[in-house]
Amino acid sequence: MKPILENIEKNLNYGELPEVWRVPEIERFSRRKTLYDYQRSALENAARALYRFYGEEKPWQPGESPQANGERKRLFVRSVYTDPTIGCFGIEEYESEAGRGSQRRKRRRNQRENQRRNPVFKILSECMDPQGGAISYAQLINRMCFWMATGSGKTLVMVKIIEYLRHLKERQQIPSHNILVLAPSEHLIKQIRLTIEEFNEEGLNIDLVPLREFGKARQARLGDAETVYYHRSDNLSDVQKDALTDYRLYENGGKWFVLLDEAHKGGKDDSKRQAYYALMAREGFLFNFSATFTDREDIVTTVKKYNLQEFIQNGHGKNIYLNESEYRAFKNRGKEVSGEKKKQIVLKSLITLAHVSSQIARLRQDAGNDEIYHLPLMLTLVHSVNTAIEDDSNDLWAFFQVLRQIAEGEIDETLFNAARDELLRDWRVAQLLFSTDGKAEKTLVGDDPASVENMTISDLREKVFLSRHQGKLQIIRGKESNKELAFQLVNADRPFAMFRIGDASKWRNEFLVGFEETTALREQSFFDSLETSDITILMGSRAFFESWDSKRPNIINFINIGGSDAKKFVVQAVGRGVRIEPLPNQRRRLASLALQDQGVLQDCAGKVGPLETLFLFATNRNAINSVLEGMDAERSSNYERVTGFKRAKRPEINGKEMPLLVPEYQQEADKRVKAKFTLSENTLARFRRWLDNTPDSVFVVRDGLTLRQINSLREEAQERDNFRINQDKEYASLPFLQERLLSHLSVNAQTAKGMRALNEQEGHEDIVHFREVRANLGNQELEALNEKIKMVAQSVVSEEERKELANQYRKQEISWDEFKAYTQSEDSFDGLKIKHVADHYYLPMVTASDPAKADFIKHIITVESEVSFLNELDQWLRNNTPQWDAWMFSKIDESLDKVHIPYFDEAVNEYRRFLPDFVFWMCKGDQYQIVFVDPKGVAHASSYRKIDGYEALFEKQGQCREFSTRFPLAKNVRVKLLLFNPGPDQQGPPQKYARYWRDHPEAIFA
Repeated sequence: MKPILENIEKNLNYGELPEVWRVPEIERFSRRKTLYDYQRSALENAARALYRFYGEEKPWQPGESPQANGERKRLFVRSVYTDPTIGCFGIEEYESEAGRGSQRRKRRRNQRENQRRNPVFKILSECMDPQGGAISYAQLINRMCFWMATGSGKTLVMVKIIEYLRHLKERQQIPSHNILVLAPSEHLIKQIRLTIEEFNEEGLNIDLVPLREFGKARQARLGDAETVYYHRSDNLSDVQKDALTDYRLYENGGKWFVLLDEAHKGGKDDSKRQAYYALMAREGFLFNFSATFTDREDIVTTVKKYNLQEFIQNGHGKNIYLNESEYRAFKNRGKEVSGEKKKQIVLKSLITLAHVSSQIARLRQDAGNDEIYHLPLMLTLVHSVNTAIEDDSNDLWAFFQVLRQIAEGEIDETLFNAARDELLRDWRVAQLLFSTDGKAEKTLVGDDPASVENMTISDLREKVFLSRHQGKLQIIRGKESNKELAFQLVNADRPFAMFRIGDASKWRNEFLVGFEETTALREQSFFDSLETSDITILMGSRAFFESWDSKRPNIINFINIGGSDAKKFVVQAVGRGVRIEPLPNQRRRLASLALQDQGVLQDCAGKVGPLETLFLFATNRNAINSVLEGMDAERSSNYERVTGFKRAKRPEINGKEMPLLVPEYQQEADKRVKAKFTLSENTLARFRRWLDNTPDSVFVVRDGLTLRQINSLREEAQERDNFRINQDKEYASLPFLQERLLSHLSVNAQTAKGMRALNEQEGHEDIVHFREVRANLGNQELEALNEKIKMVAQSVVSEEERKELANQYRKQEISWDEFKAYTQSEDSFDGLKIKHVADHYYLPMVTASDPAKADFIKHIITVESEVSFLNELDQWLRNNTPQWDAWMFSKIDESLDKVHIPYFDEAVNEYRRFLPDFVFWMCKGDQYQIVFVDPKGVAHASSYRKIDGYEALFEKQGQCREFSTRFPLAKNVRVKLLLFNPGPDQQGPPQKYARYWRDHPEAIFA
């Protein structure tokens, strides 16, 4: 299965949503945090989906019946999840409608069987259709899932969704249902609470209230607070006890907006709870957040997929390496590893930890900064900690024994050297799990191979055990001695390792008899202070591992991990370890950071590879299998990034490189936009009465308006000519209309400030879509496509260079195959045309010969009118030479790029962005011209508004304005706009706009 709801972006542009449906201040979260691009994308997709559900197919109306919401759900399924060529995208019914008459007995029999086999069906049918028992998935389609990697900031997106729901409720776009947050642990609820407290510092005031207080009279809080209820998702039940809560007491007729945080599980009781969540949201909406989804209905309704693979490939997390020896052993299906081999695996993981620890010490010393990166940490995770010592499956005890032997000097030096040397051999052939860059030796070793090559047992002991000298292990009991134990060498001054398990007393009483023991004088538990402590090893069972986040893990040992849900646990555990923070609040790998000045870090790039890697080790077959299955589950089964593209070399004139310029815009503080506000005649009359009958003091106290704002509203409303009357533009809420009109009155006109250089800084690029080309292909096909793109991109096209290559071939300096590879400027792949176009901004240009069959790839040129335009352009250039000293052009992708023309859209009373399909740059002497070209421009009102926006910015009395710059070869700059394909209207556009339409590419170079 693949996400379907995420594809809503294809035919519903976020920028084209009515202003009221856009997320307020989408980048802002708190004083310290702004949202990353993928978090903003998640919110944009959520807005698209909610608009499609509540605002487009069947707009929500106050006081509507439940039947209307049912019809809305059916329309949503038909418009979003149904393809007329293949039917429904995996949306199945729990029981399809049975016939009548003779079919009734069969229907009842099917119902009883469904109830016996499926507790979810039983619960849903009893509540939603007690007579017939036929539950269609359409009744549960009011939901969306956010499949986002651990560490990607799902909680921030969740809090912004709460703010967005409040925004829509206040403006009467969605029902005014209460909001409920559900999470499976106290730790997660605490994390949500802390995130909300940070958000409340400057944002919406969210008041978190226990669900059991729902319906009770509560003292109103000061300020404008949104009450949000919360509860432990695993405590929802069909009984009311001390710890359990009967959902039926709080389901409120299904009128909830429910936000689930990691609340999807697979057990029988957990499956029943899924029905409770659905019932509580049946008349509202369900938002499901998780790092791992495996159920069909969750995957299909995913509105944003940013899983572990994408998180890492986009630079937001550590690279992942699975130790090669164990990987090979699994693939070769050899015998289970022996006890001695397991000991060697443990040694390799400890040597890796010592190596990474030495790297951070060097890096901080060289940089003179103790706040960069983190202190490395090893996690050793087991299935169960309390099996008997003599049990062969008790690998945690075996791991602990290796620690003791190293501490006490009992480890065999030959075994240590063998483990170290094998580790280096593994790294020489290593590959990172989600990388497309080939070998990873440099990343794993860094610029100091001697750190591993010359490592001794004493070096390891110093870095990991915090003492070079051998000594006995002693137990340190802390604040939570029933859950955790710490360990240190008797000759050291601080602990180096700790257990975090459900019952530490059993380990202490049965496993650690004879060890010296002492009590730590500390108020805080070892685990709670782990982020700032010197502890290098954390051991524990899988039970403690949920709801914990840290940037410290660099090594994870999986021991005896198996079972049906091990795959989920592995992904979750790895997700806990991939977080990275090279500098405070900069959570991307160093090479991906878009910093103006990286200071001393820019000289440390060769040292950070090990710190930016998560090393995975596994000591038995089940563990290796679970790791591989978990990582395979995180590989995007849909659209993978296509590589090989590169920026083209810019043309030079007399040794000067041609600049690429784009317009820069600004708002005029004292200049209002000249546009009319659109509403109906009836709404205008109602609004005038509202203004006349409301005293100034009410506007001041209730709405916080100034007298100047009040007078502006009254003056505006008195003149009918200030409005564009449209009888369909009815406003039900006059307070909302008041807010919109004030916003309209405060819109300042945008003007063209001048010209600036095209931004090519990573993270801030104006044209970036060629880095985001993605294809839904198998691994071999994707590799073949990447190779073709790479070869065409680096091909030689100039006559001079081709002659030089031919000369090298004649001298036998290169082979015939090499000559062909260097000069292959075109290729094809499954209906795609891959071409080296030297005048294009990036190489190669990829177009679809049959756009209808190109749905397997994103962000190439597939629109028929654009492909046709490029073919005409190519044909014209074969026979003509533009009369300019130099020129280039580029495709513009409206969903990713930033090169645009702002225009005011009177239909929605706000500025929008017009992104033409192509931009051309050309210069001759000091004259420079930018030409925006839109091949699919059609003659209708939206095109005319875009032209009006262009004219206001770049023309004066019908002539192109000239902008002066200090750029070489661009002293005087003009901006033009051309549209092609006037559409089916045989009369073409009105005379006023006719001069913008062309039918031949020659006009671009005039």
